[in-house]
Amino acid sequence: MNTEWILSEEEKSKYISKLTDELIVLRAKAGIQQEEIARVIGVSRQTYGEVERKSKKMSWGTYLSLMFFFDQNKQTHQLLRQTGVFNKSLSAFLNNGIAADENELDSLAGFSLKDILNALDEQGLQSVKTVMMIEYARCKNMPGDAVIKSFDGRNFDKYITK
Repeated sequence: MNTEWILSEEEKSKYISKLTDELIVLRAKAGIQQEEIARVIGVSRQTYGEVERKSKKMSWGTYLSLMFFFDQNKQTHQLLRQTGVFNKSLSAFLNNGIAADENELDSLAGFSLKDILNALDEQGLQSVKTVMMIEYARCKNMPGDAVIKSFDGRNFDKYITK
């Protein structure tokens, strides 16, 4: 039996508690009713309601189902990570020691982006940032000058806007 995949009951309880504290906000942000989310994750509406009200502790299976749902939902993906409910240590545990965001980026390039970025000099890093900001603006249908306006001569404002 591979013990790398075993979390203690104490660790599971900690993750469950963090998620339980955020359920109302996450569900509201996703724009889904209790009945709908209960159906999606495979529990009754009554069970889900009791978990949300903290009168019943959710099972580890329910926790994993909710994490999957909120992580895959566009409205809650970032919020899930910002609240610390889905943190890097759990992600690394589930991905054999590598945080999921690192996995996603590495698979995008086909090799370790950390190695590439560490090999770049200052000019190379600025070039990468510039291309990323231009592509970000293009994908968000922003005018080209939005990127220029967000550049202070050395760095880009991380809150680029139209």
